[in-house]
Amino acid sequence: MQHVANWSSPSPEDVLDFEPREGVICYISRQLKNQEVSYGATQNECLCLVWAPEKLHYYLKGAVFEVYTGCTALRPLLNMKTTNRPMLRWQIAIQEYRGNMTII
Repeated sequence: MQHVANWSSPSPEDVLDFEPREGVICYISRQLKNQEVSYGATQNECLCLVWAPEKLHYYLKGAVFEVYTGCTALRPLLNMKTTNRPMLRWQIAIQEYRGNMTII
């Protein structure tokens, strides 16, 4: 299963794709909230990585999947210890998927 996370202004979007038969299962997107508009690109990629699995929980729970992202800072950012409250919340939010998720 492939999970493509993409942040593009003004809204994060996501694509869920199953293998071996390649084809899009669904597209999802949403508008940024007022406080999210001021986030940088890396924070918005993290937001997308957290928001999309929550919306696609039915498909992703227990499944092994890959996350394709153009943000190279995302991988170390999710593994580092931080005092940034939103980052801590996001790290906790994706914790249940971490064993099944590969970030590419």
